[in-house]
Amino acid sequence: MLGKSPLHPFLFAFYFVLSLLGLNISQLFPQEALRAVLIVIAFAGFLLLIFRLIFKDWQRGALAASLVLVLIFTYGHVYNFLEKSIPTLGRHRLLLPLWLSLAVIGLWLIARRVKNPFPITRAINVIALVALVFPIFQIASWEIQQGKESENTVVAIPGIGNLALSQGQSPPDVYFIVLDMYARQDWLDKAYNYDNSTFINELKQLGFQVVDCSQSNYSQTEMVLTSILDMNYLDALGKFDPSTKDTSVLRQSIKDNGVMQAFRSLGYKLVAFETGFHFSEFYYADHYLSPKSGDQTQLGRMNNFEVLLLKSTAGQALIDFAKILPSFLVPDTSQPLDTKREQILFDFEKLRTIPEEISGPKFVFAHILTTHEPFVFTADGSSIDYPEAMDSEQYNQAYRDQLDFTNSQLLPILKHIIEASDPKPIIIVQGDTGPGLVSNAGRMANLSAFYLPGYDQSLSSQFSPVNDFRLVFDHYFGADLPLLPSYSYFSRYTSPFDVQLITNDCLSGK
Repeated sequence: MLGKSPLHPFLFAFYFVLSLLGLNISQLFPQEALRAVLIVIAFAGFLLLIFRLIFKDWQRGALAASLVLVLIFTYGHVYNFLEKSIPTLGRHRLLLPLWLSLAVIGLWLIARRVKNPFPITRAINVIALVALVFPIFQIASWEIQQGKESENTVVAIPGIGNLALSQGQSPPDVYFIVLDMYARQDWLDKAYNYDNSTFINELKQLGFQVVDCSQSNYSQTEMVLTSILDMNYLDALGKFDPSTKDTSVLRQSIKDNGVMQAFRSLGYKLVAFETGFHFSEFYYADHYLSPKSGDQTQLGRMNNFEVLLLKSTAGQALIDFAKILPSFLVPDTSQPLDTKREQILFDFEKLRTIPEEISGPKFVFAHILTTHEPFVFTADGSSIDYPEAMDSEQYNQAYRDQLDFTNSQLLPILKHIIEASDPKPIIIVQGDTGPGLVSNAGRMANLSAFYLPGYDQSLSSQFSPVNDFRLVFDHYFGADLPLLPSYSYFSRYTSPFDVQLITNDCLSGK
């Protein structure tokens, strides 16, 4: 069968999609690739039919189809590599003629030089099958690992047993609002020339305590959320392996975190939002809020994986030639940005209505990505597609715009939640980290603000995020969880567990 059936165009089509998914499996949802698989296989079938008509032979038609598929699906990878590594060669005017020449030469060889295509068909079928094994193994290994971690990530937290409310006390709603990459006030002024004092003062007027010298415990969101939601440092949780770059154990720990388990044990409903990131989406929540529910427009848009796949192909040339090509030939790669815009607007809208729409005590987790790239709003909330490559001033202005928009949306929402809740809610508004394009210390400088009704003590100026829910469970639910010392560990995504201790310069006024 491998010798007579020209399967290789379909195998190659499947390979190109799965290999890209395998390389990015930790950042993507496998279902995002389903539509791409169907489209690419259909495209392979279309090419096979076209070349069958040209060559009047299924075997040669398949060889031609596979040649064209390989050239199309390698173009973007080669172009992007050369553009970064050898800019003088990373030009469409050089690469396109070369690729077209390779296609012409290859088709001529298939038509004129291939006397017996059957042995070649057999060999290429085998090559394609062997190649396909690698991404399948990569994806399957990932899924198996996730399953194993899921079985072993329930965290026992000493001191959190026998949680209870004081007799006669109504349980307060608890909101944990994570503003991705939202920096501390002094660093916004220092790095972005942005005065955030009005927003901070208005938070204080609402009754929030703002931690003046707050620092993230870690520099990456997965590490931050793991430590906050399991109320300890990663090494104490057994989630720290300096020899690996694999953070899958953190993602599963977030899913099975101790904080949400504790609130469930208290009879709380869990409320969570779709975010677009594996690690911060809680499908098992009692109320999982997604803008996709009933929205057919989002289903018809390109998703992040499809844009990534397109940019790895010759489609990159169509994107770059957008200004000179007819619009119908240029794929709209901004569609995921539209989806992100709608997701953020949905988050803000639903946050406001939760007190009225969801009854009973609830723990609300909202991970809002306004201040995380790609930026999608102007300061007044209008839609905008910023350039993919921005210089530092463009980036700084775009980041300032996101801050303006986030502040304008969040303040009235927080005010409404407080006014519409009885009893008064517990609210934590916190940046997971500071922004990315600053120093290591700036990356750790995050916003931390707490609305703690009935809590009459002042928070330390360096109150650490790892203690967020230690304080909440201690004061409101009778736990026995001493506060941990404040440490901040910086690391890079290329080596997440190779951490560097960052001192808190804010405390010394530097």
